[in-house]
Amino acid sequence: MTPASTLDRRPAFQSPFLAFLTRELAPRPGRLAAVVRIAICCTVVVFIAMLYKIPEPAYAAYIVFFLGRGDQAITVMTGVVGALAATLATALTLVLYSLDAGEPALRLPLMAGSAFLGMFLLRTMSLGPVAFLVGFLLVVTQSIIDVMPNLETLIRFVMWLWLVVLLPDVVTVLVNLLAGQNPVQLTRRASLRLLDALALSIRTGDAALAARSRAEALELIELRQHAGMLDRQLRSRGALDTSLIETLQELLAIASVLPADLDAEICRELADACDACRDALKEGTAPSFSARDCISETGLMRLGLTELPTVTAITTTLDRLGAGLAQRAGPPDKASAPAGRGLFVPDAFSNSDHVRFALKTTIAVMAAYIIYSELDWPGIRTALITCFFVALGSLGETMHKLTLRLSGALIGGLIGGLAVVYLLPRMEDIGDLSLLIAAASALFAWVATSSERLAYAGMQMALAFYLGVLQDYGPSTDLTVLRDRIAGILLGNVLMSLVFSTIWPVSARTQAQGALAGAIRKLGALLEGGGVSQSGARLAVAQAFGKARQLASIGFFETVALPGAPAHHNATFDTVDRLAAKVFVVIEQPATARAAQACRIEDEAAAAWLAAYAEGLATDRRPIPWLPAPVAAANDPRPDVPLLDRSAIAARMLLRAEIEGMAGHDA
Repeated sequence: MTPASTLDRRPAFQSPFLAFLTRELAPRPGRLAAVVRIAICCTVVVFIAMLYKIPEPAYAAYIVFFLGRGDQAITVMTGVVGALAATLATALTLVLYSLDAGEPALRLPLMAGSAFLGMFLLRTMSLGPVAFLVGFLLVVTQSIIDVMPNLETLIRFVMWLWLVVLLPDVVTVLVNLLAGQNPVQLTRRASLRLLDALALSIRTGDAALAARSRAEALELIELRQHAGMLDRQLRSRGALDTSLIETLQELLAIASVLPADLDAEICRELADACDACRDALKEGTAPSFSARDCISETGLMRLGLTELPTVTAITTTLDRLGAGLAQRAGPPDKASAPAGRGLFVPDAFSNSDHVRFALKTTIAVMAAYIIYSELDWPGIRTALITCFFVALGSLGETMHKLTLRLSGALIGGLIGGLAVVYLLPRMEDIGDLSLLIAAASALFAWVATSSERLAYAGMQMALAFYLGVLQDYGPSTDLTVLRDRIAGILLGNVLMSLVFSTIWPVSARTQAQGALAGAIRKLGALLEGGGVSQSGARLAVAQAFGKARQLASIGFFETVALPGAPAHHNATFDTVDRLAAKVFVVIEQPATARAAQACRIEDEAAAAWLAAYAEGLATDRRPIPWLPAPVAAANDPRPDVPLLDRSAIAARMLLRAEIEGMAGHDA
């Protein structure tokens, strides 16, 4: 939490919201290129749609934003999924039309069933996005029966809709294959950047830099998976690369708790070892020297009890990173290729939350359809579409997306309205329109390439703008269509809010508390196992903390809707992150002889405390237990004790102090 004195000195314009926007909208590597690609794709799609009078050009342009924000691998994969879903949905639509085109009583249950299956399979199936898009398109095509004069016109329009999906799909995939971001190169550059940040953090004593870089290290896992989709050789290195990323993430965690007054010479030597690892990764060779060899035993002996275990842990972890880089420089191990995933998630048919989620979304979708049908107001059909794309697991996530959708729709609608009134009447040909689309798309794409905390607002700005400007195949000055579609977006968001806050409400704050408890349990298990032969265990801890942070960050969106939801635990995420770093320091101590048994007892006591703490956090019980008194040998870091034993004992003392601080805070 920011101290009050800091808040007092902060200029008035640096409010938290403006600081958030500044971070999200700041330039970063690759952002401008992504914006240019999206703007080009949108302009080409609109140009072709206008030239050949393809219906619904607004939705065609909007699809580019779904496809074009990622790297080459994810764009191609999403494009294939979209094409498959559109083709399957078109075929199923024609089948359903033969059954219910003239039977409204049959159409409603078929629409509800399509929505339910699409949302259920989205949560439970490895090909969930295909099922979701098929269900969504089936519901949309069923809903337009009422506004078509005859069946022939309806079928022709559905076939055009298939092209509406395929056109931006093909254009975006081709542009990204020609000029998109290669995930292999992105992974390499991100890894080098993280190693640079690690070295700079150690060299300058900037622990905050290491802490900030940990989130990017977690994102590197997903980026590495994308790289494996395009490079067949990388697939065989998947397990090794994941282990290297896990080690890098652990190094950043330990570096974030390095004492600020650490000897400058030792900082330089550790940073040089990081630079050696960076050079090895860049050149594809083994590191030139060992981190343990670069610091003399005399230098280690001079370190205090707060410095010695942390430095020892960093050297141990750096050497493991170097060994992994050396292994990576050799021939790939084909046996390490990752195993394929099953068709369904493990709890697909045992977890009732999946059914409840699908049922709640279906209720909102059908309510939107019934409302605009009974009002005879087809212009607000965007309410039905909104219900599909706002639906998320918890109320906080839904409210977060709702907020982004509303704000984005209002801003995009305002810009579109101004364009309709002041710009479109002055445009004479398709070239003028293309310039407008390119400029507006670039603006919206800049917002849409932010993190998930803001990106959806940019997509909604784009949709609202396109719906207002691309009404026909010529200039339009009618604001009625824009008004109706914005009204539909508002209605859909209201319906989703009501349904998700009243029917089986799921609190993001409760989920965050449970995720944090689960992360601490994993931390205790890691400590109890001593970090030995637990490949992926450290990464699982980091990912669990990351998930808890994400859920907590959106918890405040449900404050009004669920005022009775439990508040966050008193222990802040920064405190728990520091605790995790201290656990990493403990498990990275080399094996000892004299103090082995005492350290083992101390580790088991700390692991038991973490398990009890996690249980109390999950159930909101008090009081938090205290650690038992340490055994004598685990509290004896005298100078005459061997260096390795002294470091191991000091590491346990640091962890005990951290735990006692947390226990005292929550007592």
